[in-house]
Amino acid sequence: MSLSDKQKLREAEIEYCATHIVYFIETYGHFEDKNAVDLVQPFILWDEQREAAESIQQHRWNIILKARQLGFTWLALHFAAIDVLQKGKTVIGLSRTEDEAKELVRRLGVILSYIPELVNHKDALSPGWDGAIFNSTALTLTVTHPDGSESVFKAFPSSPGAGRSFTANLIIFDEWAFQQFAREIWQGAFPTINSAFGGKVIGLSTIERGSFFEEMFTDPDNGFNKIFIPWYADPSRDKEWEKRTRNALGDLFTAEYPATVEEALQVPGGAMFPEVKKETHESEEQMTGLVKRYVAIDYGLDMLSAHWITIDIYGRAQVYREYDCPDLIVSKAAKILLSITSTEKVDGWLAPPDLWNRRQETGKSVATIFSEEGIHLIKVSNDLVDGVVHLKEWLQVREDGKPMLTFLKDTCPNAIKCLQKIQKDKLKPNVYAKQPHDLTHDVDSLRYFAVWWTCKPKVAPPKKRKWRQSYIDDYRHASKEIKALMVQQLGEPML
Repeated sequence: MSLSDKQKLREAEIEYCATHIVYFIETYGHFEDKNAVDLVQPFILWDEQREAAESIQQHRWNIILKARQLGFTWLALHFAAIDVLQKGKTVIGLSRTEDEAKELVRRLGVILSYIPELVNHKDALSPGWDGAIFNSTALTLTVTHPDGSESVFKAFPSSPGAGRSFTANLIIFDEWAFQQFAREIWQGAFPTINSAFGGKVIGLSTIERGSFFEEMFTDPDNGFNKIFIPWYADPSRDKEWEKRTRNALGDLFTAEYPATVEEALQVPGGAMFPEVKKETHESEEQMTGLVKRYVAIDYGLDMLSAHWITIDIYGRAQVYREYDCPDLIVSKAAKILLSITSTEKVDGWLAPPDLWNRRQETGKSVATIFSEEGIHLIKVSNDLVDGVVHLKEWLQVREDGKPMLTFLKDTCPNAIKCLQKIQKDKLKPNVYAKQPHDLTHDVDSLRYFAVWWTCKPKVAPPKKRKWRQSYIDDYRHASKEIKALMVQQLGEPML
C-alpha cells in the first residue's frame, strides 16, 4: 500500500470520527487520572458523558452545568481534537487565567500525543510518516496537514476584547461562570457564532450565582442546548463517598456537588440585596428642585463604574445616570466623566481610599491625576461590612412602599441588575461575594455613596416656627421649587 493510500485511509477515518464523536473518544481518546497508577488513561465514557457527547454533537450551542471533577473539560477538548485533525479549522479555548489557558493547550497536546495513527508530534515522527504533524507553544497548538494547510487551537485568558479577536469553528468556555468579562466576550463572539455557517459553542462550568453563565443556563429562550451533569455521574461516587463529602463540606455540598438543577441554583447564602425590585426601586420622574448632586465612582483599569446621584432636603436620593467602561487610563476616565456631567453642578465626587495610593508607573495617585483633570475626589470609607449595612438601609423599602434610594426609570439597568444578582459571600454572609467580579463594580460605587452620606456630619433641619401671614399667602400660591426654598430658609411653616 502506497503512502498516499495510507493518508486517504487516515482522512476517511477522521471524517468518520468527526460525525461519530463517541466512537472517536472511545477509540482514540485519553485523559489524565491523577489517582491511577498510569497517569494517562483511555477515555472510556460513563453513561452521562456519552449522552452529553452525543447531545453536544447534535447541537451548535451547548451549555453544561455540572458538579465538580467529572472530566468534562477533557470531553470538550476531544471535540477540539477532532476539529483540528480536519483541514483549515480554528478552535478557541477561553479560561479564567493565563495559566488555565495554557493548561487547555497542554491537555490537548496530551490527547493528540496518544493518536499516533492519525497525527504525530513534530519531535516524535513515525518512520516514513506522511500525515499531519502538530506542534505547540504556551497558548497555541497548530496541526499542519500534508497539503500544507493548518488547523489551530488558540487559548485565551478572559479579557474584555477577547470575543472580538477571532473567528472560530468551535469555542470552548471553560469554567464559564468564573470568567471575568463573560458578557462582553459573548457579545463580541456572538456575530461569528450566529452566522449562517457559524461554529459550535461548548460552555461548561459549576454554578456561581449571579454569573453570566447562570443567566445563560436559566434563560429558556436563548437557543442553547442545556445539559446538567449530577455528582453521581461518576460511578465511583457511592453513598459512602456522598456521606463523607457532605460531612466535610456541610451546606456547601450542593454548590459543588448538586444532584439536580434545583440544588445547583440553591446555593447557600442567597442574594445580598433581595429587597431590590424594579417595581419598588425605580422612580418615574427625575428629582428636581433644591437638590445636592454627587458622583460616586469605583475605578480600576478593568472597569470604571460611576453613578450620578441627587439628594433632596428630606434626605431622599435618586440615582439618575450610570456609566460603566473598561480599559480606561486615569486621565481619559476623568475627561469622560466631566464630559458626561457637562454643566451640572456636582457637590462632591466620592471615591475609595485606594485611589490615593501612588502608582508605580507615574509616581502619582489616581486622585492626583483626577485633580489635574478638574475632578477633586472626596475620600470615603472602604469598610465593606459598614458599607453593606448602610447600603441596605438606603435600599430598605419603607412604609410608603419606596426606599430612600431609588433609580430613575430606564437609566441604570446595570446597577439594578448587579444589585439583584450579587450574592452573599459563602464564608462571610454579612458582605457580598467578590466573584463574579463583574457584579461588584456598580455595587461598590453605590456603597461609597451610601456609607459617606450616612456617616458625614448632618446639618440640623430648620425648626418649625410661626410665619408671617404674607409668607403663608406666598407659600400657598408658590411652585413646588419655591416652597422647598422657603422651607429651607425659614423652616417648616405653622399654618
